[in-house]
Order: sequence, then C-alpha cells, then structure tokens
Amino acid sequence: MKRQRLSDTDYQQLFGQLLTRVSQGWNSQEVFQHLGHRMNDRYFKAWLREYGKRLRKLPDADHQLASQLVRLSRVGCGELGEIAAEIGRELLMKPAGKGEEVAAVEQRKRVSAETSPSDSISSIENSDSEQAKAWFNRGNQQAMAGDFLGAIASYDKALQFKPDFHQAWYNRGVALADLGEYKEAIASYDKALQFKPDFHQAWNNRGVAAGKSPHYNPEAATFLQFQFPNTSPILPNPTLTQRGYQGALLSFQEGLKHCPQDTHPEGWGQLHQAIGNAHYKEGKYQRNYRDSWDKAVTEYHQALITLTPDAYPELHLEVLQDLIRVLLGLKQHTEAKKRRNQGLTVFQTLLNSQKSTFQKRQLLAKFLPFSQMRVDDLVEEGEPTLALEAAEMNKNLYLTWILDARNETTLSPNYRQIQSLTNPTTAIVYWHLSPNALTTFIIKHNSENPIIIDAPLSASGEVRGIKLLEDWIKTWDEYYQYYRKNPAQPPDYKKAKQELGQSWQDNLPNLLEELQHILNITAILTQLNSESITNPSTHIQNLILIPHRDLHRFPIHALFPDTFTITYLPSAQIGLHLNNRGEIQPILPLQVDYPPHKDCELLPYAAIESAAIAQLFPNSQRISGDQATKTTVTDALNGNYTIFHFTGHGTYNNEMPQNSALLLNHQDKLTINDIRQLSLKSYQLVTLAACETALTGRETIEKDYVGLVSAFVYQGVSHVLSTLWTIPDDMSSLLFIVYFYWQLKKGKPPAVALAKTQEWLRNLTNKKLARYYQVIFQRLPREENPLRPFVRTKLGEIGVMERDELQEKIFDHPYYWAAFTITGSLFLPSPVQEK
Repeated sequence: MKRQRLSDTDYQQLFGQLLTRVSQGWNSQEVFQHLGHRMNDRYFKAWLREYGKRLRKLPDADHQLASQLVRLSRVGCGELGEIAAEIGRELLMKPAGKGEEVAAVEQRKRVSAETSPSDSISSIENSDSEQAKAWFNRGNQQAMAGDFLGAIASYDKALQFKPDFHQAWYNRGVALADLGEYKEAIASYDKALQFKPDFHQAWNNRGVAAGKSPHYNPEAATFLQFQFPNTSPILPNPTLTQRGYQGALLSFQEGLKHCPQDTHPEGWGQLHQAIGNAHYKEGKYQRNYRDSWDKAVTEYHQALITLTPDAYPELHLEVLQDLIRVLLGLKQHTEAKKRRNQGLTVFQTLLNSQKSTFQKRQLLAKFLPFSQMRVDDLVEEGEPTLALEAAEMNKNLYLTWILDARNETTLSPNYRQIQSLTNPTTAIVYWHLSPNALTTFIIKHNSENPIIIDAPLSASGEVRGIKLLEDWIKTWDEYYQYYRKNPAQPPDYKKAKQELGQSWQDNLPNLLEELQHILNITAILTQLNSESITNPSTHIQNLILIPHRDLHRFPIHALFPDTFTITYLPSAQIGLHLNNRGEIQPILPLQVDYPPHKDCELLPYAAIESAAIAQLFPNSQRISGDQATKTTVTDALNGNYTIFHFTGHGTYNNEMPQNSALLLNHQDKLTINDIRQLSLKSYQLVTLAACETALTGRETIEKDYVGLVSAFVYQGVSHVLSTLWTIPDDMSSLLFIVYFYWQLKKGKPPAVALAKTQEWLRNLTNKKLARYYQVIFQRLPREENPLRPFVRTKLGEIGVMERDELQEKIFDHPYYWAAFTITGSLFLPSPVQEK
C-alpha cells in the first residue's frame, strides 16, 4: 500500500509530539505505537533532514531542543532517530541562544510539576526529595526488567528534582553501560563522583567503561551539562582522558586515592581486584601474557588483605576465583590447588549459613565456578563417578533455577540413573567446562565408572585444553559476527577476506577441524568402540551429546562420522524426564508461519516451506502472518497436537535467559517464561526453523546455556529440531525441512530422520534434485499454489544446466547441513543380538 505523504505542518506536529513524549519517558514500544508505519516513512525522513538544515542555519542553537534530538536515537527510532541525533550533536557544538539556560530551568520546573510516573507517586508528598526517590525506585524496577531506556528516563526525572543524587547518577551510568553507551556512562559516573568522590563502585564501573570505550570524547560531558544546567559542570581531569587498558587502570588507581585501605577496606580491595582483572584481560590473548598475569596476581593478593573471609566472604570468594584462574594459567598448580581448597571451605561455610532455599540458590548460581572447580578436584583425585554426578548437579541446578524457579528441589540423577539412558549400542559423551579445565566423560552401557578423556595439551601446555578452547571460541566469534552482519553475501565476498583472511562460511571446515582436535574426538572414537572388535553387538551406533556452556553453540555432531545417529540433551536429568517415544503416530502438526515481527526481515521461502508441510500433512492446523498473536499461538499450543512447527525469528537473551523468545506478530513474543506455563507433553516434536533458536549471546556463558530448546524439552517435548545459524540460502533449508518431514511420515524416529536428511542433503546433486522435484510435482494438485509454480520454475532452471553442473554436490559444505540439531530423547530400538 502506498503511504500518503503528510504536509510539512503535520510532520512538524507529529515530530514535536514525539520529542515531548520521549522527554517524559516514553520507551521504544510507545514510540513504535505512536509512529506506526511512519517510522519508515521516507517523506518523514526527508522532512526531518530539511528541518535540520534550517536549524543549522540559525546563528545560535536551542540546546534544549538539541538534547531532545540526541536522546531520540536511544529509544529505537531506527534511521529517524539517527538523523535526529546527527542534527542534535551539531547544534550542541554551536553557541546557545540568549536566555536559554533560564528557559531550560523554567521548563524543568514546569515538567516536574506536570508529570509523575504513576498514581502512587502523585500521592506522595510534593517535596523534591520524595519525588526524586520515587522516580529513582521506578528506574530501578525498569532496569531490573531490562528496560534500560525507560530506567534512564526515570533517573533523569529523579535528577531534575535532586541534581546531587549521586546514586541516581551512578545507576544512570550502569543503565547506559548496559546499552553499550560507554562514553555517556562515563559522564554519568563522573557526575556521581563529583558529589561523592569516595564512591568506589562508581570508580570501578568508570574504569570498566573506560576500558571498553574506544576513545575519549568530551561531547558526552558537554551534552550532559546542557541536559542538566542546574548542576555544576564536570571539570575535566587530564589524567583520566585515556581509554582502553590504560584508561581503565588510571580510573581504578585514581579511585584508590579517594578510598584508602584504613577507612575504605571494601572499596580499596575491590579496586585492587579491578586492576588485577584489567591486567588479566590485557594478557589473555597476548603471546607474552606472563608479565600482565604476574601483575594480576600481585593485585589479587592486595585485594585479599582487606577482603577477608570473615569480613567480606562473598567478595573474598570472587577474588579467589579470579586468582585461581590466573595461577592455573601461569602453571602454578600447587598454589592454585591450595587457594581452590581454601575457597571451597569458605564457600561451603557460607552456603550452610543461608537460611532459605532461595538464598542458597542465589549463592550457588553466583559461585557456580567453585562448584565447577570441585569437579576438577574430583577428577584429579581419581573419582570420575563423583565428578560426573557433581557436574550433572551443577547443570540441573542452573536449569531448574531458570526454568522452574518455584521448584525448591533440584532433581539430579546418580551415575546408574544416567547410565540407564544408554544401551549396548548407545553411549553418552558429556562435556564439563570449569574456569580452568575441559573434561570429557564417556558413559557406556557396561562401564562401572564413566571414562574420562583428556583434551590434548596446547603447545604451551595449558591445563586440559581450556585456553586452547577459549582462543578457538574467540576466533569463531570474530568470523561469525561478521557473517551475521552480512549473511546474504556470497561465501567469497572481498571485505571479509580483507578483514579476516577468509569468510566464516569458507573457514567453517577448518574451524570444525580445529575444534575436533581440541575436543580430542579421535580419542573419544577410539574409546567408544574399544570393545566392538571382540564383541560386535556392543558397536556404538547412537550418541547422546551433553554439551556445557559455550559448547552448546557449536555443531559438535559434525565432528563425528555420519555413521552415528546423534541427539543432544541439556542434561541427563531432562533425558530421564522425557517420554522415550520413537516414531510419531499419529502426526498432527500445528504450524505457525512467518509472523511479521518488527525489525525482522521476511523469510523468502517460508511460504513454500509451509505449503509443502501442509501437502504432506493435510490435517495440520496453520496460523499465518498477522494471525500469529501471542494469545492465538498459546491457545493453540494447549491443543492436542503432536508437532509444533515454527517458521520465523527467535532471540536469545544472554543476561536474562527467561526473556529469550520466539517472535510473533508485530511486537508479540513467546518467551521462555510463557513456555513454562504450557503443558506440552503431547508434543513429540517441536521444529524451530530459520531463526538461530539454538544460538546464545556473544559473551561467554559462565554457568550454562538455557534457551528456547531447553524450555521446550523441560516442558516434556520429546524432540526439538533447531538451528545454530540462519542460512540465507533458504533453498537448502527448505529442502532440508521438507525431506525431514517426509522421513517422519515414513515412520522414522526424529533423530534417525535428521541423520538421513543430513546424509541426503550432503549427497544431493542437481540431477537427483530434479528427480525429487518431479516426484513432488506429480503429486501436487493442479490448482496448488505457491508450491506447484515454484517446483515448475526450479525444474526449468535445472533443465538448462551443463552435465558437470548436474553432477555437482550442491550442499555438501557443512554450512548447509551442520546448522540443524535435534535435542531430546533418543529412540532406542532393541539391539539385534548376534547368533
């Protein structure tokens, strides 16, 4: 539909209303509702550019207006906000108009008198202090809910009433840092320190922000002064203008001048810890890391002088965790073990002192690295069974914490119960990552204890491959993040080759080969079938993979020969919890097709995929497009279906996994919290197609991965098919999904159907694809649309290909087939006994 152009007066009125509401605390959702389709109105953008030109021609600038223009970019207005911010920044560099400061003060008073955050606040006594406190508390609630933009707006309100409210300045900086606005965060921390110079948390966070900020820019402080003209300006400290590693150190060291050991023991200790962390981070990916790490050890020892287990037990444990990590990296194993034992004693004492289950869970989640290090201890002490059970307990603790917080009991199996998931032809490969070590457990049907496979040492002799794995993950992320920004480009696009040497797609086989070495897959394979030579009935054909932390992000199944049928589990306990069902009978699918969510691209082959599945299963229930609201989808999910097929986009929230979601119509989402409220035990399969639903955030997962897949299987879904990355060439994805469902219709269990589909796709040539299309075309009704015209077009394209092109294996590259994983129970047919 062609959008009608408004008059310049209408655009000016619409924009003026937007600026007013944003200054009063509107969030991105309210802005979207206000603008609607005008968010992407090219005439609106053109008007704003012309409006900016007129403002720039004026001899002086309205800094109040300029500040509002800059702020607009923070609330998710897309290109419109960026245009406004560019105009605002240029205006702030010009002299202010006469009398503007007085006008700004009057405007602040007027806004303060006319607005309030809620009915409860309006009923509070009309004093500046009480109003400031009310807005501050509201900002804290918004920040806890993840609404950082709303929180900043509330803190701004609080500061209008009480400009010297140092805690509000500090929390404002924290919210800005959460948004990645480090330059502005530093300015807010500086304001907090202006009013309370011995505020060690502000010095600490300022240093972290300085370390992450690319360069010094005085504009943030200038803008803040125009926004809050009643506060005294921040006097620039020439020693604190550096950024990066040196900038972080200077901030922490300056903080120590204001937080002496004798009067500020907590702050003094934490600032020394922060300096140690900066040294550790600086040396982490350098060849000559020892000098930096030796400095880190010195700083951690300083921190422990005041952060004692009696006075500050939790802070003491935090420093010990950092210290142990560096000691192991420096190969000072004896000292590391001594500190680890000290920490475990303090941790257990602290845990026993907690009165409620909730407090214990919080402590366990916070110091899970100590529990992870306990696994290392047990391995070193020759207790593999206890080590595996401890690793499993840690997993289930965090899974229960996220997926079922109301359940005060964390169920976790012993070794024999874990072993019950296997049979003579099925084994489990179970990984555990601590801050210091990578351990692989193999659980076989006839083993008295789990078998431990050590990862090969790196060239520098790192403990069980952990640093080698960390370096590999960093490399993967560098390649993959570029790919995510340019997914539709061909595999050999020039810019990626210039920046990284090779594109992520091109480098994928090499990356997987390196990971295969780091995880010592050769040794795992040798151990898996060590007995099959003398007893063929014990030949392992099926694998259950249980990854840990970041390993959930990668296609580990692609590291094993394709002779295995492989499925994943978040934990062994979840595998025991699932109904072990094989083929899906009867098949009754619920389809949700390509909901049009804001800020998400359309999926070009989604309609074809949905039509193909509907042809295979005419009894399917389809919810398409605008109909896919949260209410409609949740109501349908409560129906008696056996398959839920979702084609669309998903998000993963690394900081708050509960908010990870499938994106539905426009702004609706189906989050993990929503999934937890559903009864899904009738579902034998959930397919999450084309949406990176198995992917995590960019930061390292310190505890464990809990995502949409985990939520579905935790609610009783037998199998979940998901993707580790989005494949822009949706032709391969389309073929994969359709063939997979074809295998299900033929009675194959989901894990077997996946293995057959991967094998089929890898060996698919254009010639074979033509035969596949012909079979489909003959079975389609003559009036069918859009599938029949699509297949006819594809047959025509293949018909004009050369002979060599017809024989080419078009999807053999792991980029096309390794993204698909299946999580859940593994159908275990009775093994055939040899006569």
